[in-house]
Amino acid sequence: MKLLRNVREAVKRLVKATPVLRRHLLSSTDYRVLGGVEEARATAASSGGWLTARTAARQQRAYEGLIAAMRRGQPRRDLALAAEAVAATGIADPRLLEVGCGSGYYSEVFAALLPRGVHYTGVDYSEPMIARARARYPLARFEVADATQMPWADGEFDIVFNGVSLMHILDYQTAIREAARVAAHYCVFHSVPVFDSHQTTYLRKYAYGAPVTEIVFSKPELMSVCAGAGLRLEREWQCIPYDLYQVTGHHSTSETYLFSRRLPASENITAPR
Repeated sequence: MKLLRNVREAVKRLVKATPVLRRHLLSSTDYRVLGGVEEARATAASSGGWLTARTAARQQRAYEGLIAAMRRGQPRRDLALAAEAVAATGIADPRLLEVGCGSGYYSEVFAALLPRGVHYTGVDYSEPMIARARARYPLARFEVADATQMPWADGEFDIVFNGVSLMHILDYQTAIREAARVAAHYCVFHSVPVFDSHQTTYLRKYAYGAPVTEIVFSKPELMSVCAGAGLRLEREWQCIPYDLYQVTGHHSTSETYLFSRRLPASENITAPR
C-alpha cells in the first residue's frame, strides 16, 4: 500500500511539473491574469476553447465521476447546492432553462436531487457540447444558442439557471439581462467566482486541455449589474472553495445566488422558502 501511494504521488508530481501533461490531464491549470476585457476577447478569438469536440469530450469525462458519486447518494457540494437553490424558489416542477449547459449533466442532477424534478431545457453556444448532451440525455431538450441573444420570449421560463458558465461569458452584462428577460420569476447564478474587495479580473487558463478565458467578479459590481437588470437578491450560499490568491494576489471564493425578478405589484410571485 505504501508503495502504491508513493507511485501515485510521484505521478501527480510528474503531471504538475510537465506542461503538456498538466494542461491535458487536469481540469483547470496554467492561470494567467489578462490586462482587461479587450485582451480577453483577443485571447478567446484566437482559440477554439469550448467550441471543440475534444474539449466537450474531456469535460464530460471529468463529470462522470461526480455524477456516479451523486447516484450513490454522495453529491458534491456544488451539485447539491444547485438543487437547493432551485428548491428555494418554492416552485414545484418549474420550467427551467440552464444557460451554458455543457454536456447536460445538470439535467440529471435536478432529476435526481429534486423530488418533483423540473421541466428542463439546456442551452449552450457550443455545438459539440449540445451534441454530447443530446446523445447522453435523449429525453431532455437542448438547443444551440448564445447566452447574450437567446431565442425565447420574455418570461418563457419560471427559472433561469446559469450553472458555472457566467465566468466564461465576456459580455456578462448582456447575458445577465437576457437571463432576467426570459425568466418569469427567478434567476440562479451558480458557483460564481468573486472577490469581496477587488476589481473584476480577466484570466486565461487551460480547461480540459483548451485555452479559455475566465472572469473573477468584483462582487459589488456583479450585484450592481444584476440590480440594473431588474433582479433582487433573495439568498446566497458559499459554494466549493475557489481561491486564486496565488494567481491574482487577492483571495476569491465561489458563491451561488438566487435572484427574483422585480415584478409589477399586479403580478404574483411565489416567495422563496
